[in-house]
Amino acid sequence: MITEAIACCLISAFGTLVVRERVEASRRRAEQERTRELAVELALHVAEKTPMDGELRVPRRMVERILLLAPKCDIEPADARAAALAAALPPGARADTRLPLPDGTRAALAYRHARWDGAGVVNDVRGAKIPIAAQLLAAADWLESRDGASRDALVEALRFETGRTFSPRMAAAMAACMEGLLQVSAADAHLGLRVTNGAMLCIAAVNPETLPPALLPAFLAALESRVRERLRPSDRVYCTDSEVVVWLTSTPADGAMRAAQRLEPIVARVPVPSLQRLEVACRIGVAVADNDATSFTELLGVARTRSQRGGAVVAA
Repeated sequence: MITEAIACCLISAFGTLVVRERVEASRRRAEQERTRELAVELALHVAEKTPMDGELRVPRRMVERILLLAPKCDIEPADARAAALAAALPPGARADTRLPLPDGTRAALAYRHARWDGAGVVNDVRGAKIPIAAQLLAAADWLESRDGASRDALVEALRFETGRTFSPRMAAAMAACMEGLLQVSAADAHLGLRVTNGAMLCIAAVNPETLPPALLPAFLAALESRVRERLRPSDRVYCTDSEVVVWLTSTPADGAMRAAQRLEPIVARVPVPSLQRLEVACRIGVAVADNDATSFTELLGVARTRSQRGGAVVAA
């Protein structure tokens, strides 16, 4: 009888462990999807008005920690997004006032070094006056600067910073989810997006109610057609009903080696079903001549017309 009871307890404990691992794996996948979504949102903001060349390396670890910490503080999604976008900016771009960033992201960048006790900060920005997005960004910065420290060391340091650098609420939330914050993998610390000479595929999320699934093939066909119109003959587009991949011809920024152009995959392999909504390419910030962008509304109109005429085959 005792043996059976012990066996039942072991089985129950094992089952609970398996469930927890699955839940944690599911949460991690969701956070990675959200990280990618925010990275693409950042790329859209940056690419609209700022020429770039090279790879935009988004610090995945900082972004995921912000997304993990925000719910513990009952922080609004808009503030979490603002902090994550600020964290995702390359260091050299954080002070660039030309970037078309949301106001919440600018506030996070402006007050990221503000201390809760106001020590060493000008303009009397302290305590509750510090934007919540800036507090989140400061927490992620603090953890990043102590990468490799043990949990006990971090908890002890956090105890000292409570009421000084961090609000009691923020410090308590960090302590409560410290295990999860430390489990964010360093192996995939960065998420890369390719950008070449200001030419970029801009991506936005669209509700299924706005773009019905039945219209998706026609929409992607219209998108492909528009991309082909705007890009150079050496560029290529690969479109299916589940993803869009754009290949752009890489041109050196100084234009001195145009004969040495080479084909590279740029920016995006876009999965359409994502986070239970459709994530599709809806603006083409090609910037070959005028940095103009094709609007989603225009492409959707083309898609509806094609669908009414009997549909269109999406090129493979």
